[in-house]
Amino acid sequence: MNQILVFDVGSSVLKAVLFDQSGAVTGSASAPITTRTKTDRSVEQSVDDWWQAVLTASAKLPSRDNVTAVVLTGSMQNLIALSNDGTAAGPAILYSDRRLGGDEVEMMRARLPADYAERTGNRLDPAHPILKIIRLERYSLTGRTVARYLFGAKDAVIHRMTGQAVIDPTTATTTGLFNIRKYDWDTELLAATGVTLDRLPRVVPADAVVGPLLGAPAAALGLRPGVPVFNGAGDGAAATWGALAECPQSAYVYIGTTGWVAATMTLSEANPPRDIYTLADPIHRDRAILISPFLNAGSALDWLSEVTSVTVETLLDNAERERPGPLFLPYLSGERAPFQDQAVRGAFLGLDRQHRSGALCRAVLEGIAFAVRHNLETACLPAVPLTVIGGGARSPLLRQILADSLGQTTHWPLASQEIPALGVYRMVAAKLGFSPVERHHGSETVDPRSEEAESTQRRYESYLEASCFSRTLSPSLALRGSADPEASQLWRKE
Repeated sequence: MNQILVFDVGSSVLKAVLFDQSGAVTGSASAPITTRTKTDRSVEQSVDDWWQAVLTASAKLPSRDNVTAVVLTGSMQNLIALSNDGTAAGPAILYSDRRLGGDEVEMMRARLPADYAERTGNRLDPAHPILKIIRLERYSLTGRTVARYLFGAKDAVIHRMTGQAVIDPTTATTTGLFNIRKYDWDTELLAATGVTLDRLPRVVPADAVVGPLLGAPAAALGLRPGVPVFNGAGDGAAATWGALAECPQSAYVYIGTTGWVAATMTLSEANPPRDIYTLADPIHRDRAILISPFLNAGSALDWLSEVTSVTVETLLDNAERERPGPLFLPYLSGERAPFQDQAVRGAFLGLDRQHRSGALCRAVLEGIAFAVRHNLETACLPAVPLTVIGGGARSPLLRQILADSLGQTTHWPLASQEIPALGVYRMVAAKLGFSPVERHHGSETVDPRSEEAESTQRRYESYLEASCFSRTLSPSLALRGSADPEASQLWRKE
């Protein structure tokens, strides 16, 4: 049976996933990716390491003789400089690199068109690669002439596979150089950076064939030369399509170390810029993906495990036996959305001497669920139908608390870790005659408990009031050096 091979170049792990013609997973493997961070707040990865991870994961898969297409997804908002011979001119600068200070960003803002946000669909963010290009001398390049820029991890792998320099519209949106309404590079923004169009990758839809797999990379991967390589899309779009939320007025939640709520709307309904991220759809130019990111999800549970010296698994087991007790504000690292506040911090309210680790864990799970609801409501994103993905949502108790908090049925795909790979599979399936996959192969549905509705609503209202009060206290409680002043800009999945 014919198969599609998907490579997902994540921020810490590369996954290789095989799908058959029905959309079922027939094999998967992974390889780690090393990130190098320094005291200057640099965050870098090696382009060669990405390729080695592709080879390592591919070699772990079962037979690849029937692979008829390759498609990719991966992290976005990186800066990858290529030299004249097509090799990397230095390390890949990740979206989380923070070498540019706030004063520098403000100075560069003056160089950009006043309607930058209207053009790009997003307000200027220190993570936008346009700023790194303007201050290229700050980064660890080899001194060779930069002939071309790439911005997605998967784009660097595609370049290695096919020799083609391409980008999908979703990844392009995150660069600060893309006009979301024209659905192409913006000439005035390019002029502001001094970068000519021939140094940027071609913007092509996710379901476009970039080119055939070249001989040398095919041999290294154990695949046939000439296999078509599809463009695919950045991880934000891949997760959206994998959650079956690519149609207007559909939404989903991602819960990992951090989290986000996201929805697809028509571009006219989205009407960017907003206070949250707006990404171009990878295929449909009249649609947009809106993402409202919050900083503390699974990380709050990890923190509780560290301070109590109790494993996460034991905490979750203990929490199953608890009723609602303390109220938890999850702002351990400030917040990005539904409000942006670098100084706000978390809290437990209503503590009693009888409360033990299980009660605290239950409160943390409820705080995560309330953060999801708060983001959905503040961003005015549709709440129905709602799919929840991400490894941080593995707890059955969290699933129930979230359904109760939202007052609606939620759907949880069982193969949550492969959702981005499924997303790009779905983008190209029709062109290959494969199943479009309109429902997940295995999912759990959780209904809200009517008997919990009144008390949950009261606790949510208390959560909102406590959040406002916490923000008024934050200036007097702030500890010197307790927070990265720009950390609240980060929203990517870990």
